[in-house]
Amino acid sequence: MQAAMVCPKSMSNATGSGRQVLIAVGVVVLVAILATQTYALVVIGPRAGGGANGTSKTISVSGMGQAEIQPDRAVITMGVVVQATTAEAAVQENANMMSSVISALEGIGISNSSIQTTSYSIYPQTSYNSTPNVTGYQVTNEITVTVVASGQSLTQLGAKVGQVIDTAAAAGANEAYGIQFTASKSALQQAQQTALQQAAQNASQQAHVLASAMGVSISGVVSVSSSPGYTPPVYFAGAVASVSTPVVPPQSLTVTAAVQAVYSIG
Repeated sequence: MQAAMVCPKSMSNATGSGRQVLIAVGVVVLVAILATQTYALVVIGPRAGGGANGTSKTISVSGMGQAEIQPDRAVITMGVVVQATTAEAAVQENANMMSSVISALEGIGISNSSIQTTSYSIYPQTSYNSTPNVTGYQVTNEITVTVVASGQSLTQLGAKVGQVIDTAAAAGANEAYGIQFTASKSALQQAQQTALQQAAQNASQQAHVLASAMGVSISGVVSVSSSPGYTPPVYFAGAVASVSTPVVPPQSLTVTAAVQAVYSIG
């Protein structure tokens, strides 16, 4: 049996490789820590037109912006739910009640174009003994009612929403699914532009602060992308009750935007 020989040179190479691995891991960890703390990353990599060796240095940042607007409308989702022994009877009774609801809403100034059917369903009601047995049918008709109060106060908007709920309940609506306050399309677009401008300025400020701290200068913009976002608040309610319903709209809606930008540095 021949004894295994370990060459000193091989041991030296292994040790050197191990050190290189440790150094590489240390660099990765350091970059990860910096990225977590500053939300920006200095990247060295290939990019077209990046110089003779095809590489350039960049800073990647994310900027945030937001704008506040006052709601001027509300979308109320409600419905009529009816149960009967036959599907035909349930459908007819539901249709009669929903017709009464729509007529009552038109009577307080809600136009037909502001009322839309969003869901309609017929479900059998069953009991289980030895075998399933159909005992009746349930019909659900769901609508949305848009209340516009342009130029009015939030108090007036809330009062109108409450009036719609009370009127619908008195006419036969027996389910409420939520109230969503929002604003006109033009107002939302204007707020979105403002939020985007703020996000872009925020990204630029971050990039220049980082560049200054590292002793380099911003030489140009490599790429910019945006991620607009807007989520109006939604207030959920249970069964509709025929009482004076107080509704308090939010004082403002927040429109947000995010910008991801990559800057080249000298």
